[in-house]
Amino acid sequence: MVVGGSILLTLQNGLIISAFGAYLVVITADTGWSAGVVALGYAIVQLGNGFLSPLTGWICDRVGVRAVARAGTVVTAAGFAIAAVVTDAPHFVGAVVVIALGCSAAGITPLTVAVVQTMTARRTLALGLLPTGIALGGLAVPLVTWALAGAGWRATFLGVAGVILAVGLVAGSALPTDRRPRPVAKAAPRDGPSDRGSDHDLGSALRTPAFWLLVAGHGTALVAVSAVNLHLVPLMTHHNGIPLATAGLAVAVMSTAQLLGQVVTGIVADRLDKRRLAAACMVVQTGVLVAFATVSGFWLLLAAATVHGIAWGLRGPVMTAMRADYFGVGSFGTIMGWSAGFVSIGLVVGPLLVTGIAGGTGGYPAAFLVLAAVTAAGAVAFVVLRRPRVRVPVRCGDGAGRA
Repeated sequence: MVVGGSILLTLQNGLIISAFGAYLVVITADTGWSAGVVALGYAIVQLGNGFLSPLTGWICDRVGVRAVARAGTVVTAAGFAIAAVVTDAPHFVGAVVVIALGCSAAGITPLTVAVVQTMTARRTLALGLLPTGIALGGLAVPLVTWALAGAGWRATFLGVAGVILAVGLVAGSALPTDRRPRPVAKAAPRDGPSDRGSDHDLGSALRTPAFWLLVAGHGTALVAVSAVNLHLVPLMTHHNGIPLATAGLAVAVMSTAQLLGQVVTGIVADRLDKRRLAAACMVVQTGVLVAFATVSGFWLLLAAATVHGIAWGLRGPVMTAMRADYFGVGSFGTIMGWSAGFVSIGLVVGPLLVTGIAGGTGGYPAAFLVLAAVTAAGAVAFVVLRRPRVRVPVRCGDGAGRA
């Protein structure tokens, strides 16, 4: 299940999310559309992954993750095929909406819910291994840039559609087919990490400061992640004069560093204070964004991208593991879906914020300094975050009925 889900995330990140920066450069040069058109498309994909998560989780409970992911794969491939033949900006944005619908159905939220509700031991390790597909996908960006340079973006989009359809349907066959809502997990021993929030449903989670501080910290982190994913290649090519193919290699190195961070987190995070680890990663990412704004030259930018990838990889799986630790697994799908909907605001804000600021007099340096201020605020959110207080439910069979 983890391998199949990771392959789906490899396709989604390598051919869509991380590649959008290269698409922006080539599509705007070929069509004359403004950078805002492609940036809007990127934001729509990110928005779909977040805002559709509650609906996606609800459908998964009724038809199974496998069926939902396979449908999402077909829809994503169809969206790319449509985008390859459109001739104006509004139709391109419409095709991206189709891609966004598919990405939500075959994306991180339903795959994460399947892992969390299935895995009972070494959950953080599983959560660290699942998104390795996101990091591995970044390694495909050089292949995408070469295809764009050699065949153009329309032919590349048709090729992407074929790869997503063929590989995605095979990978989706490894996902679970359970169509029933999973029962509330029995309480683990009192020293276990996930029992402390096992009684939380969506309503009680929403009433805790921890839920909203996690949303604030995670959302501000995703402001930076989404902005860097889209604008690293334009920053290197447009602002620093680095060739497109070379900039694509930087994205691959960043993704490799992210992969390393995710594996390390999966191994050690259950032994560490996840809250402090998340805060430290946010501080590091703040420094990296300042570096993006102030340094020039390929090697310095490559070093900054590498550190960004490591910090991103270390922090990412911790976000999901903390929600499972704080709120339990019984209502995890619902809580995770709504959390993803809120934090996806950061995914949308990041690329559009940088696009708007970079188009002004301050250019990319001013835009990345603003991002640094946002991630600094996210670090504060993790510093003040505390585990929600436990409400121990009364269970059937204890003589008092169900709480």
